[in-house]
Amino acid sequence: MVAKAKSTTRVSAAAKSKPAAKKAAVPTKKASVLDREAQAAKKRLLKLRADTKKAIEAAKREVAQAVEAAKSAARFEKQAAKDKLAAKKAKAVAAKKATAKKAAAPTNTTRKQTATVSKVAAKSGPKKPAVKAVTKLRASAKKAVPAAASHEVSS
Repeated sequence: MVAKAKSTTRVSAAAKSKPAAKKAAVPTKKASVLDREAQAAKKRLLKLRADTKKAIEAAKREVAQAVEAAKSAARFEKQAAKDKLAAKKAKAVAAKKATAKKAAAPTNTTRKQTATVSKVAAKSGPKKPAVKAVTKLRASAKKAVPAAASHEVSS
């Protein structure tokens, strides 16, 4: 048996996929009317482009202003925090100094009282008047110290 060769015609893929050529649509309006409409459409497009550019520029300006305001607020808050911390430190230092002065004040007055007592004791002959003088000095010193200390605390 002799095999019969198949004869196939090759059809290009492009020819299969190409649709039939469309017929030009018949215009329903005159050429002059269509021309006017095309010109109006072009004008609308140009106006939209111009408006869009303006809107974009305005938005860019707003963004720049918002960013600058945010940066400024951040700087202000940072400075306020620094000032608050500095004030807190200053207050702590002042309180420390006042506490140191309070602690030092009684020792200073005690030294003064001791020196005064020894001077009075050395000058006075009998002991009874010396004891009275020392008691009076201590009482007056006790009255003077709280007044000075309260002045330091209030300031």
